Amino acid sequence: MAPGAGASRSEVNPVDIRYSLSPDSDPGTEMVLLQGRGCFWKKCSFCDYYFDSACDEQSVPLNESVLAHVTGETGRLTVINSGSWFELPEQTRELILRICREKEISELSTETHWAYAQRTRKLREELAAAGIRLSARIGIETFNADYREDVMIKGIGKDVTPEQIAEIYDECCLLYGMEGQTEKQLRSDIETALQLFRRVYLNLYMGGGGRYPEDTQLTKDFRKRLVPEFRDTDKYPGLVVLADNTDLDVG
Repeated sequence: MAPGAGASRSEVNPVDIRYSLSPDSDPGTEMVLLQGRGCFWKKCSFCDYYFDSACDEQSVPLNESVLAHVTGETGRLTVINSGSWFELPEQTRELILRICREKEISELSTETHWAYAQRTRKLREELAAAGIRLSARIGIETFNADYREDVMIKGIGKDVTPEQIAEIYDECCLLYGMEGQTEKQLRSDIETALQLFRRVYLNLYMGGGGRYPEDTQLTKDFRKRLVPEFRDTDKYPGLVVLADNTDLDVG
């Protein structure tokens, strides 16, 4: 689901938009889009994900209905929600870990904000003790710290280095298509990300619900010229290109 695409589709069967088995863009994983209390930050200029949130009394049964479809057949489960792992209800988190044990899922991929970096490090240790590998994911969006913090309002800080982030996180998300971004910076971001992270998700900005303008010329050029290049897995191993909000089959 791409930033600015809109997060709430409560009129649709939740399983239809919240569960996916081995999507073409990211094969080899089961994926669930769950609902939590919403991101604590809520300041990113490109994001409207936090609208997909609810109190625990509403989100817990919804999450249970989605997680009931997890089979474990790929051995990897990706959990997405409108915030960080730690903003999911505790009951949901406990259920996910129980499912991982019961279905013999050996890898859990989930996202957290940099503010939860130390809690993420501890979570990795706890899961390792249970025989589950954590693939921790973070939304970096760009390694241009000035743009990330002054325009995107990401809340990571300008003094945090890519290497420091990679000490804790295995996967990262990049975002492209906002006014002021350039292809040169994008290529630099991709190069840095692939050197440091095992898997990199490149998201195309959709504008829409975000509070910052989309550069439509950038996004048109991206779809026409850059998507075929960046989806060359031999040239860009580990890069997952998400050019549409349905590329992960959820959202």
